[in-house]
Amino acid sequence: LSSMRFAITVFVVICIAAITGTLVKQREPLTNYVNQFGPFWAELFNKLDLYTVYGAWWFLLMLAFLVTSTSLCIARNLPKIVQDLKSYKEHVREQSLQSHRHKALGHLALAPEAAMAQVSGLLTHLGWKARIQVRTTGVMIAARKGAANKIGYLAAHSSIVLICLGGLFDGDLIVRALMWAQGKTIYQ
Repeated sequence: LSSMRFAITVFVVICIAAITGTLVKQREPLTNYVNQFGPFWAELFNKLDLYTVYGAWWFLLMLAFLVTSTSLCIARNLPKIVQDLKSYKEHVREQSLQSHRHKALGHLALAPEAAMAQVSGLLTHLGWKARIQVRTTGVMIAARKGAANKIGYLAAHSSIVLICLGGLFDGDLIVRALMWAQGKTIYQ
C-alpha cells in the first residue's frame, strides 16, 4: 500500500477519471444524457456514476487510497530525510568513502591549517556546507549540498495529500457519512 508504484497507478487512474468528469457534463438531468448518448449508453454511464464522477464511491475510494499510500510514503521516508538534513556523515570509515558517488581525494603542498581553510573556503563559495575532521591519516572534509531537494520531496508529497483530502471533503463524503450515521436517505 505504501509503494510508489501503487500510488502512481492510483494517481493515473484518478487522472483518467478526472478527464472523464471534465469531458462529460456533471449532474445534468438524465434526459440530457439519453439525448446525447442514447438510452443504452446513458443507463450504463449512469450505473458507473460517470455523471457524478467526483462524488462517485469508486472515485472517493481511489482518493482515499492515494491519501493513505502517499501518507505512508511520507511517514516511511521522513525519519531518513530528517536524519540526512542533520548529518554530514563525517564519521564514515575511509573504505566506505570509496563507494560514495561524490568523493575526491587530494594532496596539497600547504600547511594543514592553510589547506583546510582554502578547501573550506572553496566549498563554501560553491554552495556546499562542510565540516572538517582531523584524522590520524589526514584530514576528512564532509560536505553536503542540496538539502532543499529533500524538503521539496516532502512539500510535493504533502501537497498531493492535501489536494486529495480536499477532493474527499468536497466529494460529498461528509454528507454521505452524516446520512449513514443518522439513517437519512435522499428524498426522491
